[in-house]
Amino acid sequence: MNVFDYILDKLEHFGNIYDVIRIVDPVRKKVLDIEGNQSFEADIPCYSLWKKRQLCENCISIRAFNENDTIYRLEHKDDRIYMITAIPVDVDGKRVVVEILKEVTSNLVLGSGEGIPGLKIFSMVEEMNRIAITDSLTGLYNRRYINQRLPIDLLNASQREEPLSIILADLDFFKDVNDTYGHVAGDEVLKEIAGVLKENIRKKRDWVARYGGEEFLICLTNTDLESAKKTAERIRYNIEKKHFFIEGNEFNLTSSLGVYMICGATDDMTFDQVIELVDKQLYKAKKSGRNIVK
Repeated sequence: MNVFDYILDKLEHFGNIYDVIRIVDPVRKKVLDIEGNQSFEADIPCYSLWKKRQLCENCISIRAFNENDTIYRLEHKDDRIYMITAIPVDVDGKRVVVEILKEVTSNLVLGSGEGIPGLKIFSMVEEMNRIAITDSLTGLYNRRYINQRLPIDLLNASQREEPLSIILADLDFFKDVNDTYGHVAGDEVLKEIAGVLKENIRKKRDWVARYGGEEFLICLTNTDLESAKKTAERIRYNIEKKHFFIEGNEFNLTSSLGVYMICGATDDMTFDQVIELVDKQLYKAKKSGRNIVK
């Protein structure tokens, strides 16, 4: 018995317990059909199950894939709620994810166990999924979202032979703000910076996330290096000219930005390699005196 047959044989025992059992490639966003010891991508994307036309923002299968751990999530479709379990499985050196789904609409108990109207439950499910990929302070995407989304954008750039540009931005001497005015004031500054970043990217095409502390990562799809540097320069300029007011005090900040472009037609890079390369560009910006794009 080959590995795929073994997996399917084991899953058959759960057929009466779960409503949907499927094997997916979460990076390519494809459901896998199995014939013999070969796997084939079905014509439909995995997210079509949820009647969506775009990627699930909080994809637990890519998280299970990346972390090599079982991940759980609630999702709703139409008027029904499902519990999803995503289980990573290594098959002949290739990792896939087994997704098992169970409808729990009438069995779901939240909090005290008191009855909750259906629409409110749907809103709660959406809110929980949003929180999982959102930085609580700035409202931007968080590091988890970067880990989930960037590998997919890298693959898409490669398949479409399109450029993909990454910007890593860091606020210069931000520690001085915290030391002078306190961390609460520093948090308010970060919120305002988040607004500047969102105003300077293309909605629905690009995305920005808080990478950590006062660092932010911006992903620009189908964008060459020259255009990405123009975007980075626009961000740098708008941060520099912005006035911050704390306790009657006015001050300005500057930022350093590193830019790196992946050529989808020729480059075959991993997530870690891309992060390392754009981080090197940011380091060059800091070593060049800061408040500059490299």
